Amino acid sequence: MKIALVICNDMHMDIANANIILNNLVQTDGYEVVCDYTIADIIIVLTCAFGPNKMYSMRVIADIRLNAMKSARVIVSGCLIKLYSEGLKNIPGIEVKTFKELQKEPLNKLQNLIPQNKVIISTGCLHKCSYCVYPMIVGKYKSKTVESILAEIENLYENETTIYITGAQETSDYGVDLYGTRKFATLMQKILEKYPNCNYIIGWFHPAGLTEELMSVITNNKNITEIMLHIQHVSDKILYDMNRTQFKNFEAKLKALKEFRPDLVISTEVIVGFPGETDAQFKELVNVLKKGYFSDIGVASYEAVEGTPAAKLPNQISTSEKKRRMEYIKSTFSATCYPADENSSQSIIDEYLKAYSLLQKLPQNVLVPEERQKYNLIAGTDTNEKLTFSNHFNYVVHKIINARSDFDKKQCKKLFSVYTDETKKMFYGIIRNGNFKPALKERARYLLL
Repeated sequence: MKIALVICNDMHMDIANANIILNNLVQTDGYEVVCDYTIADIIIVLTCAFGPNKMYSMRVIADIRLNAMKSARVIVSGCLIKLYSEGLKNIPGIEVKTFKELQKEPLNKLQNLIPQNKVIISTGCLHKCSYCVYPMIVGKYKSKTVESILAEIENLYENETTIYITGAQETSDYGVDLYGTRKFATLMQKILEKYPNCNYIIGWFHPAGLTEELMSVITNNKNITEIMLHIQHVSDKILYDMNRTQFKNFEAKLKALKEFRPDLVISTEVIVGFPGETDAQFKELVNVLKKGYFSDIGVASYEAVEGTPAAKLPNQISTSEKKRRMEYIKSTFSATCYPADENSSQSIIDEYLKAYSLLQKLPQNVLVPEERQKYNLIAGTDTNEKLTFSNHFNYVVHKIINARSDFDKKQCKKLFSVYTDETKKMFYGIIRNGNFKPALKERARYLLL
């Protein structure tokens, strides 16, 4: 029985869940895990509900249902089913199962079957940020034991120069469920003492967890090279409405970190366009970012997610203004952008049907399976399917135009072997019927057919 697992987003929680599922599968007799879902008997899709990934997940499901074997079971799980379970159940040929239904092993049995240098120390989130739906989706906060975390690092220590320590959703509250109080500083100190010859990155850290104890650990250990400290905003009013920690309560700690550890990389994420955000509040955020606390900045435009308190707030900011503010931070600070899904009111079922219809008109497999795995260019899963196909075609034409010597032609033959016969015939048909010189059309026939 061949099983393929498709992840619609490589967030920490998705990787953690994938690892747990794969760990179960490889310990079950009769199951073979494969990368190519077109040959799989069972396909498990871990969906994502973050921003535009909702619709992206639906395109992935549509692609799988079209390209998988007709007899294949397609099981949809992940964040999306918590929000749109009933709609998904109406899609023919789709099974909907919760992660709990798929999960058999406890968290501390997780194995890193997906190659990575990450150690995921917890799942879930204790915070109740007004804009975020994840606490409702992922459930209770669960920490792994110190012993199991050290064992995971042991497996990575000899082969990795940098290890990424993070929670699947949130890191700073590590240990609250097991020990009754935050124990992240204690955990890091034990890691550093036992495995000193390695660099460490701390991921997804809530500012409330930046305790004096952790400050001491960071300032005294230069092999902690980076911390991802997500501030989201700096305005007292905006942070109050977000149900987040006030920036003024930990800005002094940021200054201290920069003073005592100027080499420390501090990255952050911010949200612009939150309901009621004035021009003055936006400028306040920009002015703090200009102080140089952060080496790397991610910026998201606010999205009104159904079921969150913030979605009901008055004074929602227009899409154009949110985009303007996001682009300003992007251009000013070379920030990475995370745009909101502005089609959040669109039916996910409509998106599935649209994707299914379009995919039937597009080449089903542009690349042979090996290359599809290598480049992750699966028809229909790219955010711009037409552009992806156009780029492939332009590449082919460029190679054909420049393939004049016998050596160049042999190289082209080899390069074009990554395309399916159907795709090569289609490329040739476009060239044959296009406004190209006869010599090039003949060369295309030789190289493609």
